Amino acid sequence: MYSRSQRSLILSSTSSFFLWGIIATIGPLSLSFPFLSGVSVITRTIILSTGPVFVLVGNLSMGYLADRIGRKTVFITTMISYSIGVIAITFANNLPVLLIGLVLSQFGVGGEEPSSIALVAEDFDAKKRASILTLVANFSNIGSFFISGIFIVAASATTSLTGIFSIIFPSDFALSDDLFRLVLLLSSIVLVGIMVYSRLRIPESFRWLNYKGRNEQGSKVKSGLNLNGVEDNMPMKPGFISMFFLISMAISQYLTFGLMAYIIGPTEFAGSESSVLIFYALLGASVAGFIAMPLVSRNRKSYTFYAYMGGFFSMVVIFALVNYLSNLLIFIPLLIVNMAFSEFAWASRTTLEPELLATRHRSFGIGIIRMFPMVLYIVSISITANFGIYQFILYNLGLWSLGALGAIIWRFYGTETRNISLDY
Repeated sequence: MYSRSQRSLILSSTSSFFLWGIIATIGPLSLSFPFLSGVSVITRTIILSTGPVFVLVGNLSMGYLADRIGRKTVFITTMISYSIGVIAITFANNLPVLLIGLVLSQFGVGGEEPSSIALVAEDFDAKKRASILTLVANFSNIGSFFISGIFIVAASATTSLTGIFSIIFPSDFALSDDLFRLVLLLSSIVLVGIMVYSRLRIPESFRWLNYKGRNEQGSKVKSGLNLNGVEDNMPMKPGFISMFFLISMAISQYLTFGLMAYIIGPTEFAGSESSVLIFYALLGASVAGFIAMPLVSRNRKSYTFYAYMGGFFSMVVIFALVNYLSNLLIFIPLLIVNMAFSEFAWASRTTLEPELLATRHRSFGIGIIRMFPMVLYIVSISITANFGIYQFILYNLGLWSLGALGAIIWRFYGTETRNISLDY
């Protein structure tokens, strides 16, 4: 079904996104570390904002380099960055060390996102492209779901660590910290090992090689890929129109996903409820990612429309029941449904972005599109820091309205990209 190179690319990308999910969740979960207990709203905002800031820096800088020196080449820099970052987070027992770890790790995983998406899109044919892109991106949800589950399990431990664990970690760490950090370290070692192994076997993008005039090398890479079906060359909307709608839908989905998955817990709920909400939010998104795989491979315009409309109406229901959200038995099912539609919308974005951008600037273009929601997400963390639950949900409803409007316009005026060739 897939060539050896394509299987290695899937393994490399899913491992990378899994690690991204783990690292993206560390910031919100770290607010439960003992040395951060009782921090001010300003400190909490700094911790929650550091990750998104340096994901953005990684997206733009590594996205730019990936278009200049190759998708595969940037992986060396990004792997070194998040490897050092994870080690710093693992052994952090004060705020400065934790922030250094978040900076390096988030820069690394953020830098891999545009190049990974571009490489996967370019080395698979149109028939498989959407489902593979959705699968790869969904491993970010699975990584977040995994590490938040580990955090909850570790927090329930009540006895002291002995033996080798006490050698690895200082004695003044709480047991929940010890277990959590140990799993974080071991998981990262395994994932980086998988990435090193698989990346020795993945090819450079044959489309990027052809664009650079290295046609002989590109043909050789293409011959080693299992590419089937005919790709259509179709007229495209002017680039600024595609970018406008991609950015509007990205702002809606990225902000609502991050705010509802990672921010509403630490901001509006106390103690263990915060990590529980993160766990269930990512559970809903992870399951929805697998459901989205066959759906997004059909008509892109209709799929995008239903994904964003579903997200909007699910948020309308949450807003209507805002006075009852303190009861987690009511809020968690609603959150799971909303996060499922957010994942459907994410699958649409992840597919449309590389399909609507040309090879010469595909990686950097993905970074540019994501710059807008990432900047606004960082701003939104500060804005919502002092919101009550009513204001928080209303803010998210407004964001979903923007995405729904963009999806409606795109359904009637956008380009259907289901079988589009990426060589235009």
